[in-house]
Parts: sequence; structure tokens; C-alpha cells
Amino acid sequence: MQEYPRYLYRAPFVVTGNGPVIADGAVLTENGLVAAVGSYAELKDVDAQLEEYDGHVITSPLVNCHAHLELSYLAGLTGDSPKPGDMTGWIRGLLAARAESPEPEIVHDAARMGLARLYAGGCRAVVDIGNLQESSLLGEGFKTEVLFFLELLGLCGPSEEAALATLAGIGSEVCCTPHAPYSAGPALIRALKKRAGNNLFPMHVAESAQEIEFLRTGRGPFADFLAERGVEVASFAPPGMGAVRYLESLGVLDKQTLCVHGVHVEDEEIALLALHGAAVCLCPGSNRFMGVGRAPVHKMRAQGVPLVLGTDSLASNPQLNLWREMQVLREEHPDLPPEAVFAMASINGARLLGLENRLGRIAPGVSSSLLAVRCPAKTEAEVLEYLTLAGTEIRLEWLE
Repeated sequence: MQEYPRYLYRAPFVVTGNGPVIADGAVLTENGLVAAVGSYAELKDVDAQLEEYDGHVITSPLVNCHAHLELSYLAGLTGDSPKPGDMTGWIRGLLAARAESPEPEIVHDAARMGLARLYAGGCRAVVDIGNLQESSLLGEGFKTEVLFFLELLGLCGPSEEAALATLAGIGSEVCCTPHAPYSAGPALIRALKKRAGNNLFPMHVAESAQEIEFLRTGRGPFADFLAERGVEVASFAPPGMGAVRYLESLGVLDKQTLCVHGVHVEDEEIALLALHGAAVCLCPGSNRFMGVGRAPVHKMRAQGVPLVLGTDSLASNPQLNLWREMQVLREEHPDLPPEAVFAMASINGARLLGLENRLGRIAPGVSSSLLAVRCPAKTEAEVLEYLTLAGTEIRLEWLE
């Protein structure tokens, strides 16, 4: 049996994720797990190899709750920002680019490079949404865990029937999810939720005003776009309500539901999210690029809605970097507590994915795969300010 040495990692600060920042902190690791965490004075006499990290802060790794690694080869789409809020215009460009059908190796290699970027940025787990079943294998051999979901679309009529038929032929080992309320019909959404059971159920929800217009009236840019794609829009009965209320009416809103983006939600819908315990994955970098608006984060926090962070894809975000997501969120909501923002990128995501016993915090029994982040902070109060505002200036190394 392989033996792992005992290490005592010391740094000016340790961010445990489940308590105050520890000044002159230390983390003891053994057999791939954290054995103890506390002040260096408390742990200095243990029998372990001491590793000093002056000028650093030791933190838990990060958790990305929404990405599309499969779209990494389309990074060029972020060269020019689309017309603000024009989701359908951006989707047209995306589909046109995908129609050029690059070699599968190009798509695969770009996705793996995207995953490598996430790992280099301190990400230890990612929820990945894709349209190809083979994308479920992207995480093989990587230290960053990939929780893959195959995304299905089919709004009404033949398209929904075809999606349901496709779903029936997919093995139970593949997690599946609907794309969005404007692209997956009620029967498909319910079928996918039933299949998910007590497992995570992610879905794009209320990302753009165009989406809400379509759900309320059945008209607008999305109706035109779907008709262009051959969808029998006339046979779709618009629910006449916002996206969150619609999902509740379908009976699919609960603690396993992850509403991605959650930008255009009304106050009563925020209350519904809180009532059912549904989480929201904020994607501030993508939202900024797309010009779709900002999620009502303060109202969500006030109601106790669980909040996590995601990067979305390189087709709608110049960076796959959770530090930048924290930075954008702080820039747009400067009065958000930095500890709350850091939690969105770490322990909140780990808890949502059921990984809190291994990731997202520093405590006895969790994985010893931790981060040492260069940090100029001189006080405990400055640590999380720096970590949540430094963005792509963050420099780190893994403690494995």
C-alpha cells in the first residue's frame, strides 16, 4: 500500500471556508486528506514535513457549477460583443459557427484545453453541459471532476416527440437535462426531471428578456427564431408567466433544481425559489458579455436562495476563470460581502453537488488537494477582499 508523507503547510493566512480566516495558519495533511487545520502555534509540534508558503493564502479549491466545455473551440465568438440582450442573434451566430462542422478532434482538444484552464485556475469540480454523449468522457484522466449532463431540446410537436424518443434510448448512466423553458417543452421537462430523481437538475432559466417575452406571450424574437428553425411554434401554448413560475407550475422546482443565470426573475419568483430550496447559478461574466442584465443577487440572498457561480462557455465568456467571475460580481455588486462571494465559488457549489465532505472547505477529512494563492494582504479583512477582486491577476499553485 502506498504511503503518503505527512505535510504541514504554513501560510500567513488560511481560509477554511467554514469559519474565520486564520492568521499565521497551518494545514496538516496525511494520506491524501486534511488531518487538522488551525494556527501554526497549535500545530507546529506535529511530526510532519513543514512547507512554508510566505506571501500566500491557503484556500480550498473552487467549484464551477455551469460550463459548456464542448463549445471551447468557439472561443472566437467572444471577439465582438453581440447587441446587448440579443440572445437570439447570438444563438444564430453560434449555430452558424457549429454548422461548419470542425473535425471531432478539434472540438475534443479544445474542450480538454478548457478543462485544463479551469484546473490551472484552481477549479476542482465542474458541471459540464453538452450535446454530444462522447463529451461525457472529457474528464477522464483529469484531476478536475467533471459532472456531465447531456442537454436535450424539443419544444413542441414533432421536435418534442423526437427528444422524448431520444431520451428513451439513452442509458441510465448518462445524466440528462433540458436546455431551457423556451427550447424544451413541458412533457420533455417533466420526463427529464422524473429521470433525474434526487440528483442535480440544471437548466438555463430566465437568462434574457427575450425568453420571458416568449414565455409570456408566445411572440417576439424567440418565436421568430424558433420558426426559422422549423419548430411548430403555433402549437406551443405559452404559459403566460415568467420562467421560474412556469417551472413551479410543472412541478419541477425543488432542492435539486439549479436555475442557471436567473437574471430576469420577479420578486415573487425569488420567493418561489426560496420556498422550494432551488439554487441559482450566477454567470456574471457571460451575462456581462451578452448584455442580458444582472441577476437580483441581493434580493436572492435576502430570501435565502442558495447561490453558486459558473463560467458558462468560451463562446459567451472570454475567460473560464472563477476568480474573474467573483471579480465581475463584486464590481457589479460592490456591497456584497466578500466572504459570501467566495462561498459561492467554493463551499456553496460543493454542497450543491454533494461534494462538501471532500471539497469546498478546509476541515479534517476533506481532500488535501488545496490551493496556495499569492496574496499581498496584511490583515484577515484584506484576504477575502483580494481573493474576490483580483480576477485574472490571481496566481496559485496546487498543494497535492
